Amino acid sequence: MHLRYQSRNYVTTVMAEERNKYTNQSDELSYISDDPEDYGSKGENWAEPFVKYMKATVTHPVYEGMPDAVKDDGKIQWEAPSNRSGGKYQHTHQKRRDWWTNKAKSLGIDPSSDKWISKTAKSIHPTGEKPCKRCGIVLRIAYVYPQSMMIKRFKRIFDDDFEVSPIEPIDELLQRAFDIYGEDLIDKAPAILRTSAITPPKFKDIEALLLWVEDEYVPREPSLLSPGAMSNAPDRFDGFHSFNRCCRSKADKGRSSANLKSYSTDRRVFEYWSEGDWIAADRLMGLVRSVMSKEENADGGEGAPTADHIGPISLGFCHRPKFRLLSKEANSAKNNRMTLQDVKDLIEDQNRGVQVVSWYAKDVWAILQEKVHSEETSLRLSKIMRDNQRNAMVLLSKLFEKRQIYLLTILLELEFADFKVSFPGLRAENYITTFDSIEKEPRDNKYALEQKARRFRIGFEALRSYREKENRHLFIIDEASMDEAVEKVIELLDNSSEDTKELNSRLCHIVFSKAGVISEADTREIIAKIPKEVPSLFHEAIGIMGSEMRKIAEALSSLWDEDRYVRAQFELDD
Repeated sequence: MHLRYQSRNYVTTVMAEERNKYTNQSDELSYISDDPEDYGSKGENWAEPFVKYMKATVTHPVYEGMPDAVKDDGKIQWEAPSNRSGGKYQHTHQKRRDWWTNKAKSLGIDPSSDKWISKTAKSIHPTGEKPCKRCGIVLRIAYVYPQSMMIKRFKRIFDDDFEVSPIEPIDELLQRAFDIYGEDLIDKAPAILRTSAITPPKFKDIEALLLWVEDEYVPREPSLLSPGAMSNAPDRFDGFHSFNRCCRSKADKGRSSANLKSYSTDRRVFEYWSEGDWIAADRLMGLVRSVMSKEENADGGEGAPTADHIGPISLGFCHRPKFRLLSKEANSAKNNRMTLQDVKDLIEDQNRGVQVVSWYAKDVWAILQEKVHSEETSLRLSKIMRDNQRNAMVLLSKLFEKRQIYLLTILLELEFADFKVSFPGLRAENYITTFDSIEKEPRDNKYALEQKARRFRIGFEALRSYREKENRHLFIIDEASMDEAVEKVIELLDNSSEDTKELNSRLCHIVFSKAGVISEADTREIIAKIPKEVPSLFHEAIGIMGSEMRKIAEALSSLWDEDRYVRAQFELDD
């Protein structure tokens, strides 16, 4: 079975088709409940995708004959614990174990062999993936998700800032790392994947690596990987734990939650909502870590250089492929502030026609850049631009709350994922990354969609959580004016074409799903249908947003000499 299983909605689509074929033969099964409100306890209903998955599974031909599948009231009896002390279904557990025994024999699996029941459950599962009962996220049942040791290896070998999610499949993780670190990933893959039982070969290219992982590595269920759901037959109808890897730490207090953290979204709101060729910038950051690891640091510090944004994206500057080489310690200490040299370099690039700042920060930057003539004034500008950036994120969060998802999707600049980049002549000049040109070639459409879906998911998750996590740091200039601007945008977009409204509605369905999570599979499907041409009214809407940010920039700039920005200690908050 391929690592890249069919899209996540394959679970519900294919199993629904099978169910329809089966229920045509057995109309009596049509009464089975798939209403989430019929399931759950203590005020928590089971996730809708999971409940629909239950019905699709119970009515699937491969599970025909499973004892006590549906109770008299039409509810599915999904769980059959072995410790029931009485009642009509006291012996369901043993009857189902007998069913699994017969199923194993029919497949040629010896019921006395090691892990026979889990092998059987994996062999007969129709799709190879299942939703989580708690959150609805669909994960694969194969050993494809990184354990904590593999996550640590990635961070140690590459970069502490390289994010690895415990629910990102190994093939997608390797492909993403290759896009950032290139051939360095191919060279270091054996060290990342090695276990006491498995010694990987050397790989000539990314295709050979992924093929070996698919055909050789995952089937051996290496200790560095984990399944999306652990085997649990005959306690659960399909033979797997109801809680997927995403929620085991929440549902099972006996398991550590430290290793099950997903992508952090707190600081990603700055990166994902800033302008710039993020594909090229990410790739160059990886090359700084790999091919430029022997270069000297601008601060004179020891160790391999890190890529420092000359204009911090946390202040509203573009995420662009140009970095100053700093030691890890100096980069960390610098935080989200600019030096006088940074400001000079940014102005120099700007004078050459390079876009250095994002749309929402261009006015405050234009008004104040000429006032910077010292380290103190560069720090003053940094703090004002920080407040400007926070106001911009509140503006975006308000549009998010008003469900203007299509408009916001345009601001994510997903189109950069359509190309992979290289930097001929890459070198360091005066401790700054320099190259002869940026060469681009079209990327495989399938992986481009995966990257777009990931950016979409993380960007909107970050925006959703931003206000409640950052509200104590916010310095809102004029929220009433901001609300008026949002209403103007909404009134304008009410005149959009029906196609535009329909696409926005479908994007909202994904972002505000009943399961509370954003499905990357559903996102891939809808993103593929977004026209390349931006709707004309969107340009007007962005103009309204820009006008509001101009007001904010003027208000903040008028505070240049106020105590908030002029103080004895010129340090920015994290």
